Amino acid sequence: MRPINLLPQESLEKVQARQRIARFVVYGILYLIVLGIITFIWQGRVGSAERRVEDETAINQQLERDVEALADARDLVARYDANVAIIDAALLNEVSWGRVLNDLARMLPDRVWLTTFAGATADTGDGSLGTVTVEGTAFDVPDVSAWLRSLDSDRFPSVDGTWVSGVNVGLIGEIEVVSFSSATSLTFNAASDRRSSRVPEVPR
Repeated sequence: MRPINLLPQESLEKVQARQRIARFVVYGILYLIVLGIITFIWQGRVGSAERRVEDETAINQQLERDVEALADARDLVARYDANVAIIDAALLNEVSWGRVLNDLARMLPDRVWLTTFAGATADTGDGSLGTVTVEGTAFDVPDVSAWLRSLDSDRFPSVDGTWVSGVNVGLIGEIEVVSFSSATSLTFNAASDRRSSRVPEVPR
C-alpha cells in the first residue's frame, strides 16, 4: 500500500524546506572540513619549505664566513710561496762542500796528495752542479791512475767523469814524483740539503 500523507500541503513544504536547509548546512560543514584539511596540508608544506630556505640561508651565511676566514689563509700561503721562492733562488745548485771534501779525503789514495783545490757551481746544462779542479802530486804514474779509479768509484757518487791532464815528472828533494792536474763534474748527489731543512712541508 502507498503511504498516505495526512499533513497539510503547507506543512509538507515547510518540512521539505527544512530538509533542504539541513542538507545545505551539512554540505557546508563538510566543505569547510575539507577546506581546513587542505589548508592544513598546504600550511605544513609551506612551513617545511620555509624551514628548508632558512637552513639553506644559514648554510650560505656560514660558507660566506668560511670564505672570509680563508682569505687570511690565502694571504699566508702567498707569503709562504714568496719566501720559498726566495730560498730556492738563494740555494739553487748549492753544493755541500763539507760533505764533498770529507768524501774526497776519505777516497784519496795513500800515495797521492793534493796541493790545490777549487770548486765552482754552475748551470752547465749537462745535469751536473758544477766542477772541481785540483792540482795533485803522486809518487808514480800508477798512483795517478789510482786517483782516477777512486773518484770514479760508486763509493764517491758526488762526482763523475774525472779526468787528468798535465802529468809531469819532477823531484821533491831527491825523490821522483809525478804532478798532475785533474777535474771532475759535481753530480746532484753533492747538492746541499739545506733547502729541505729550512722549508717545512705544508699540506695544501
